[in-house]
Amino acid sequence: MSKGTMIALLLGVVAVIVGIVLVAAWWGDFLTVLKGALGPMLVLGGALVIAIAWSEYQAAKEMERLTTQAQQSVAAPSSQPQASGEQTSQQ
Repeated sequence: MSKGTMIALLLGVVAVIVGIVLVAAWWGDFLTVLKGALGPMLVLGGALVIAIAWSEYQAAKEMERLTTQAQQSVAAPSSQPQASGEQTSQQ
C-alpha cells in the first residue's frame, strides 16, 4: 500500500470515530436536525421520482410511436423500384 493510501485510510478512520463521538454528544440536536431535514428530503426525493417516472413514460410513448411507424412503413408496399438491384441485374 502506498503512503497516500495509508494516510487516506487513517484520516477516514479518524473522521468516522470523531463523527460517532459528536453524534453521541449532540444526540438531541442531531434528532432535531434530522426531523427538520426529513420533510424537505421527502419532497425532493418525491420530485425526483416523479421526474424519472415522467421521463420513462415519455420515452416509452416515443418508442411505441416509432415502433408503430416502423411497422407501418414495413407493411406498406414500396412504390419506388429498387434502383440498385435493377441496375445490377441489367448490367
